[in-house]
Amino acid sequence: RSRRGGGAVAAVCRDQFGMYLGSSAVVFQGINDPLILETYACREALALADDLAVQTICVASDCQGVVNDINKGTGGPNAAIVHEILTRCESFSSFSFIHERRNFNYEAHNLAKFACNL
Repeated sequence: RSRRGGGAVAAVCRDQFGMYLGSSAVVFQGINDPLILETYACREALALADDLAVQTICVASDCQGVVNDINKGTGGPNAAIVHEILTRCESFSSFSFIHERRNFNYEAHNLAKFACNL
């Protein structure tokens, strides 16, 4: 979620049965590019999974471009963050990044919106 002076990202972690495990949000002052923010959201999802000691993860993003960048190991202005994500993935036993329509990750968007307004 972006705003004029910056943006916020959020991650929500659920287990394979949909049980809530935890969530987090980060505000980035001066960053409002949606591609960069969504890449940071994927990085935050990994940090959250690590904090919760989850070893098998599936990160869902509503930005197909970010998912493609991570899955292909490429990127434009987000390449450094993608590289950091791929390096961090090595600590998990299993990981995947998938595209999910925005209406399915409304919890993370609402949390980011709330954090952005703090």
